[in-house]
Formats: sequence, C-alpha cells, structure tokens
Amino acid sequence: MTENPHDAAEPKRAERSKKAERWKEAERWKKAEQPPPGPRPAPRWAQRGPASARAYAPASAPTVCPVCRGPVEGELTCQFCGQVMVLPTGIHLSTVGLRFGGFLLENLLMLCTLYIGWLIWAFLVFPRGQTPAKQLLHMRVIYIPEARAARWWRMFFREFIAKGIIGLLAAVTLLIPYFWLLWDRNRQELWDKMATTLVVTDPADRLRPSPQPPAELPGGWS
Repeated sequence: MTENPHDAAEPKRAERSKKAERWKEAERWKKAEQPPPGPRPAPRWAQRGPASARAYAPASAPTVCPVCRGPVEGELTCQFCGQVMVLPTGIHLSTVGLRFGGFLLENLLMLCTLYIGWLIWAFLVFPRGQTPAKQLLHMRVIYIPEARAARWWRMFFREFIAKGIIGLLAAVTLLIPYFWLLWDRNRQELWDKMATTLVVTDPADRLRPSPQPPAELPGGWS
C-alpha cells in the first residue's frame, strides 16, 4: 500500500501553523508593552516625595543645559557645570571647595565675634537666604519648591534645628554625614535635604529678595 504524500505533509503544515500562531502572539505582546504615544512619564525617582531634590525638576525641563550643553533631562541641576534648572542662567551650585571655605569662615566669625555678634548678624541676613559667611562669599540658600531665596524661618530651621540633628547623628557615625555633599547629585548636605534647600553662588545678588513695600493703612496713611 503506497503512502499518501498529503498525509506525510500534514504534520509539517501543523507545525508551521503553530509557529505562526506563536509569532503572532509574541507580536501582540510587544505592541501591548509599548508606551502610549505622547510625552514620556516621569522617571520613577522623579515621582518620589519632597525628600528628593530631583522631584522638583521642572516639568518642561530642557534636555540640554543652557550653559554647557550637557544632558539634563529630568534633572534639577546640571551634573557637569552645576547650573540650577529652575533658576536664571548663570546661577550655579556652590562648589565643594567654596562650601568648605564657608564652613571655616563661619566658625572663624563665630570665634571673632564671641558668637553673639555672629548671631545678631545671622538674624539680619537670614531673610536673604544667607549666613554671615555666605554673605561675604556671595553664596545663597535657595528654597527649591519656590525657586527663591530661603526666608527667615527656613534659615533658622536649617541652621539650628536641622544642623543640630545631623550633628548628633554625626557624633555617633564618625562624622560621615558631614561629607554627604561629596557624593550627592545636587551637592546637598543632609540638613539641606531636611530643609529642601540648595546652596548656590550668586555674586551679582540676582536672587536677593526685593524689599516688601510698606502696607497701606486705612484712610490713605502708609
């Protein structure tokens, strides 16, 4: 009895049909996994709460730095030149060396003024987002969510409460928290993270708060 060639080819056709079905199924899964058209969703780290400075990167942030043309997509600051994306062009993060110099100068001023003079001076410049050493070195503390100089109460919290807490932590961790800005992407110390602040260099006082006009009293008196 001769074998029917059609019967011999039937298993091969069935195998090819199964492979075609698997290929179509794989293609359907690929299409389902592709992101929908439109702007890409924010990176997962950008969806974290206010504890992360990068969470405050502008929604329409440029993809390149306006100063050095380095890539900055989704970043709060340029990782190459230190330009802060939410501030005017030319306002950069203070360098590690300048921050360390400010620390030394701050302590020298405290010593020379017996701390009382430094304290009075500090209370006068806190509304500008500065301390005495930062004023002399043209540095300024920026409140990130509002992209402006930190005000009096935030500076008080940063300088006395947050630094006090970190100081206690550093006392039992070999002073490691004091060096946090060496590996932080935005050169923040831990007290900066607690106060949601950045430290920038502002030599032309471009970010100095403008004086508030006096409130007008009833009857036209001011």
